[in-house]
Amino acid sequence: MRTLLRVFLGAALGVGLLTALQSPAVADPIVNMTVTIKRITLLAGGDCGDADFYNRVWINGIYMDNEDSDSQDDWEGHNDITPDWEFSKPIDVATLATPGRIPIKIEVHDEDGGLCFGGEHYDSSPTADRYFDGYVDLAGCSVHDPRQTDGPFLGGCRTDIVQEGTADERVRLTFQADAKEPVSAPGLNIRCTHTPAWPQPGEPVKIVATALDGDLKPTIVADDLEIWVNLQASATSLSGSPLQSRHGVGSLTETFTPRAELAPFAYGCRLVKNGVKLFSSWHTVTVGDPNPNFTFPKPAIPIIYTGPRDSRIDIVFIADKDEYSGPRDARFITDVSAIIEGSYYDFKEYLTRQDMFNFWLLPDNTGYASDATGDKDCDHGFPVLWDDIYAWADAGAILHHRGAQQDCAMRGDRIFSTLVDPNKMRIATHETAHQPFGLSDEYVGGGAFQADVFPNIYTELDDCEDDAPQLGRTGDACYSWEKEHWYGDADWWSSEPHPDDLMFDNGRAREADIRRFNYVFSGCEAAKC
Repeated sequence: MRTLLRVFLGAALGVGLLTALQSPAVADPIVNMTVTIKRITLLAGGDCGDADFYNRVWINGIYMDNEDSDSQDDWEGHNDITPDWEFSKPIDVATLATPGRIPIKIEVHDEDGGLCFGGEHYDSSPTADRYFDGYVDLAGCSVHDPRQTDGPFLGGCRTDIVQEGTADERVRLTFQADAKEPVSAPGLNIRCTHTPAWPQPGEPVKIVATALDGDLKPTIVADDLEIWVNLQASATSLSGSPLQSRHGVGSLTETFTPRAELAPFAYGCRLVKNGVKLFSSWHTVTVGDPNPNFTFPKPAIPIIYTGPRDSRIDIVFIADKDEYSGPRDARFITDVSAIIEGSYYDFKEYLTRQDMFNFWLLPDNTGYASDATGDKDCDHGFPVLWDDIYAWADAGAILHHRGAQQDCAMRGDRIFSTLVDPNKMRIATHETAHQPFGLSDEYVGGGAFQADVFPNIYTELDDCEDDAPQLGRTGDACYSWEKEHWYGDADWWSSEPHPDDLMFDNGRAREADIRRFNYVFSGCEAAKC
């Protein structure tokens, strides 16, 4: 399955897009530090069968690992892997022990068990230690290991750093590091969109950059607002200037026509205000049909690709077969743009992590949205091979215009429906909070479940009261409602205030919602979205 999915991804994006694009200059005082594992090759050892590699990574002392993640499981049993595992953390440079240097540590482990009696820690360093232990120098964005006295400078950011161990159990480790400007800062945000969502060859593309305040209102007048475009998205770096830059504005628009022979292209928006620098992340966009020779079913089409799927929330938009003629239907393309801008990029908790979302189009319309009104079951029609070639998707969003229909999410099947209505754009936001984020409804008649980790509703009053202080409340805030289930009536409990709550009336995110969002995003930071 892993090989098949990488073939589909490579076909959709082009092989070059599996490498990272270079961001504009590194920001100060906040940077988003990334470590990407490009390749691990077994050189010696592995006496207990083929390797089951995973990584332990520390960024500025913050520990992460991707053991038991879906991607790690997919790569098990291979002695030479190219996983593209991206680990990331936002770093406040004022907290660095050595100014201008972000410490990085990487270990390579084998997830052995059973008769193998525990996992192997492979040697991946030419030093006396079994791990890489160095730093990224922000001044020039370069990677160093001071233990390697013959050459502590190992290379620049966004270039392959290759390290080999010397012990009996050893590997060759290839990784890249990068320090990027963040996508958000307190009181400051950047929205960066393009239309049409899926441009065709020769079709003009409009990019809009908008400076936003902490409430996502366009009150910010930027010191500098920039639109960056890379017409050769497979390149590993940019020239040193944006396509357009303006001073003292709150929004900026650029229209251009990408050349079909250079498709896909990438773009991003940059905001500078009072010394704070934000970059939206690179949005890689497909132009036309990237797979004209594929037979049905075709791979999903990336319309905003920001990075490796194992470190991203992947949302696939599906054209309801009873609503649209197909994925090329102009209404569907317009609706996709509206949902991205109004349901994802106009919701603070999603926009501030926009670099952790990939958006795709399903290239057929074999799915449809069911009606969950009243006592009807949520029973969407799945696209052909949804659980096979599209099994990597975190959620499928079936778009429709049937206003009398109640939308719902089938969490176990990774799919939900959403009405497209300019006055009800929070429906898609709400359904996404169900899947993939795992939040429950909080209203009478809604779906009810208690998440295993960081729930927003509870089956027992004691659980609600015990958790309330973690959300800044007392147990007195807990309240209940009754829900009918097939096994009988049951009471559910929550302390989330109403109204104006995302999971109650499509309002704002409350404390339990934000906690759950942060939990899921932290998994993405550890390459296990």
